[in-house]
Amino acid sequence: MKPDPSPYVGFHKDLRGVHSLWERFNAGLVDVEECRTPYHQLLVGEWQRCTALGVDVAMTKGRRLSDQEFRHRRDAEQLLLETSVPIVQDVGHFLVDVPGIMILTERTGTVLHISGNQKVRERAASHSGIVVGSEWTETAAGTNGMGTALAKGQPVHVFATEHFCEHWHSWSCAAAPIFDTDGQTLLGIIDFTTVETDFRDQALGLTVSVANSIQARMALHRELERRRLLSAFSETARHYPHDDMLALDHVGRPVMHSPSERCRQVAERWGSSPRDEVVTVQATIEVKAPGTGACIGSIVLLSKPAGYSKVFRHEERPALAATVESISRFGEFASRDPQTRRMLDDLKRIATADVNLLIIGETGTGKELLARHVHACSRRRHQPYLAVNCGAIGEHLMESTFFGYVKGAFSGADPRGRAGYFESAQGGTLFLDEIGELPPAMQAALLRVLEDGSFQRVGSCETRLASCRVVAATHRDLEDLIAQGRFRQDLYFRLKVVQRTIKPLRERPCDIKLLAEQFAETMRRKHGLESVDITPDAYAALSRYHWPGNARELRNAIEVAVLCADGTIDIDCLPPEVLRDSSADVDTKPATAASDESLASLRDYERQIIVGMLRKYRKVNKVAHVLGLARSTLYRKFAELNIDQSEFIGSTTDVDAKDGRC
Repeated sequence: MKPDPSPYVGFHKDLRGVHSLWERFNAGLVDVEECRTPYHQLLVGEWQRCTALGVDVAMTKGRRLSDQEFRHRRDAEQLLLETSVPIVQDVGHFLVDVPGIMILTERTGTVLHISGNQKVRERAASHSGIVVGSEWTETAAGTNGMGTALAKGQPVHVFATEHFCEHWHSWSCAAAPIFDTDGQTLLGIIDFTTVETDFRDQALGLTVSVANSIQARMALHRELERRRLLSAFSETARHYPHDDMLALDHVGRPVMHSPSERCRQVAERWGSSPRDEVVTVQATIEVKAPGTGACIGSIVLLSKPAGYSKVFRHEERPALAATVESISRFGEFASRDPQTRRMLDDLKRIATADVNLLIIGETGTGKELLARHVHACSRRRHQPYLAVNCGAIGEHLMESTFFGYVKGAFSGADPRGRAGYFESAQGGTLFLDEIGELPPAMQAALLRVLEDGSFQRVGSCETRLASCRVVAATHRDLEDLIAQGRFRQDLYFRLKVVQRTIKPLRERPCDIKLLAEQFAETMRRKHGLESVDITPDAYAALSRYHWPGNARELRNAIEVAVLCADGTIDIDCLPPEVLRDSSADVDTKPATAASDESLASLRDYERQIIVGMLRKYRKVNKVAHVLGLARSTLYRKFAELNIDQSEFIGSTTDVDAKDGRC
């Protein structure tokens, strides 16, 4: 079945003829049945509908919402705004010399954002009341690009005298609808309005392209929401293995249900009218997006079927909200530890405030993960994010690296000069990792920038202003460094407007299983595996280890285990230091054998990795490629580690045998 042709598209824009038709219509001299062409029939039909709606043909300004009503509608459409505005601004860079404006409305026709030519914006505001907060539905303003696209659910180009209201005849409006991922739910309208004397055939194609770009980005966001919802559903299902549950998306559509026939039938009928009266909801809890706190769906726990309590015993269960909300997430950082969860909740609020932040934590705890997501949740998220390791920059290069230099500043300098980190991060966020490694001279220079934002390029007397947020991190005790005279106290107080500390992994053992599952899933996707499971014995060994390298060490251990495992990570897939540390309380070795044990553990670890690869790939040349070794080196390892590859690949089936190797 072919879709209906889009209105206002495919007709020759006859300015004079339509103006004459409009005048005769308003004089009561035209009827739809008397129109000879489909184009005129379309226009007269639209105008008759506007008349029936009570639209004043002589109106001169669009209706403007009250401040309170507008704030309510705008707050309800934050996702649309955050998704669309960056795209509209990017397109605006290519429309600098075009006398037009790009307008974004939400689903009720209220203007949320306007960008484009300043003169056209001023004229639109003063001449027609096209401003942020005004409403442009057909009911409020007759036929117009925004309102008609909203009413038709199709792209439209309402040109000059095609508008119902005479005051809009000086405008040419091309608009396209923005749909949600289901292709039916209308989220808003993107409109390009210009003066009618600057009519452009490409305007409609522009709005359709922008609308498609917004829809693509919305689809990505919806997929992230869906994954978060499914994660919450799985977490709840572990606490309620015998209950029927539904996961509903942001508009109440089922996206997952318990694997039972009863629940499958309920999911199929969910939302239909009338709903099965026998099925009642026992509890419902909202699932919220990390960072913004916006509701992205809900978990619905269905009541037990009639007679259930007569057959099964009553079981004590935790509150539903507690099972879903027991994990806090801030970007890729997740935790079950109550103190760490409070810290993450604090960061969600701090991220939106434009203040400096100091993060303290041991190596590998995830300081940069937090810094990166603080930037992503801030008002600066569309500007650059630069991460700098202060300990990796030579002392003699620090000033030019941070502040830049002009041409001829020193021998070997770029003849064009170069911007420093503060200049490159203009408007964004600068993450200064290992801030405790800064030498005294650089500390004084950094203090000046933090105080008034001023700095000078090396070799220049011109003062420049930095406009970036500074997030600093260190694994050192800065107060101890201050006591030793190795760190400036005034710089410390400038950096720690807000300070938060990440607990080491050994002090939050409840996070080990959570992170192990998260890393296993990440590695499964990275290496293209079908599934990865972790046995209870492996979890127990991971929980007993003290993790001096924190989450980074756990991530590396899980990656090695995933590569060595054949779909299931057991205790023999874990690195030897994890097993040695976890068994220290039951088997203590003599101190004199420590070095021999260390060497033996290293050889066992190497043998374990190679054997795991042989079990997985069954081909020597493939194992050599994955490990980055020459085949001759790998065969030498077989001899050194007493590995008989025929046990894993067969005596005659290996590719290397076909190459003539024996």
